[in-house]
Amino acid sequence: MSTSQRTRGYGWFLYPGLSVLVVFFFGMFSWNVGISLLKWPGYGPAKWVGFDNFRIIFENKDFWESWSHAAWYVVPFSLLPTIIGLVLAVASYDAFIGRFGPALVSVARTGFFLPQIVPIAVSGMIWMWMLNGSGGALNSLLEAVGLGSLQQEWLREPDTALIAVSVFMLWLQTGFAYVVFLSGLSRLDPSILEASQLDGANWAQRLRWITGPSLRPETFVVLLFLTIGALKVFAPVFYLTGGGPYGSTTSPATFAIDSFFGGASVGIGSALVTTLALIIGAVLGITFLIVKLRARAVSSDE
Repeated sequence: MSTSQRTRGYGWFLYPGLSVLVVFFFGMFSWNVGISLLKWPGYGPAKWVGFDNFRIIFENKDFWESWSHAAWYVVPFSLLPTIIGLVLAVASYDAFIGRFGPALVSVARTGFFLPQIVPIAVSGMIWMWMLNGSGGALNSLLEAVGLGSLQQEWLREPDTALIAVSVFMLWLQTGFAYVVFLSGLSRLDPSILEASQLDGANWAQRLRWITGPSLRPETFVVLLFLTIGALKVFAPVFYLTGGGPYGSTTSPATFAIDSFFGGASVGIGSALVTTLALIIGAVLGITFLIVKLRARAVSSDE
């Protein structure tokens, strides 16, 4: 029996999940697209307006400002966690496996991944308490060490609020990247690292030429997952600032929610969600196309 014949029957196990995906994703998305073509406050009769809702949001400066924030959030939500998570994973793997044993790796993994385990609402409340301008932990610490002049209303000023949300996102997502990279390092042959050490390669050289290239699949997954998360980020912004002050931290997702409930305009909110989904779909499509073309180029070179 050939390999294709042996694996052909496995497709039946995918059909239940595929059916759920079609019904609850594509079905709901199609319904959302239909609502985006209506003028509807969420109750009573609806009026067909075609693409007027899309025209309204494209002419709204707050819409473009939310996307500028989303582009900014890619840095603390995706790029920096990927870099820091990679460095921390390689450093802890070298230190703990080589000197102290694998038991401490589990401790480090749990510690860094803890922000992912704690409910985002709880994390947001803790950070709001720390960054509170009146008696918050950060301002109290600054005053205790003689840096009282640096005290700020961290969540009430546009510039400091954006920085605070960015640091919160960085703290939140670094553990995810760390765990993924640490899992990738488990398939690395330790003898290769030992041989490189015997040849005189330092830590940075091993990261550049051995561990870094071996973690390219994990890097791609982490970057793609976190970049999409940055474009559709909602919970960190909602629980920490709610999009304020003065819309300085709003994201496309929080802007859509405000349009749904705050503005009582379901049609415009649906148009925002549809636009967000299409942009994320385009990012996914372009990414997979690049990966496919690169894989084809590598196979042709071989």
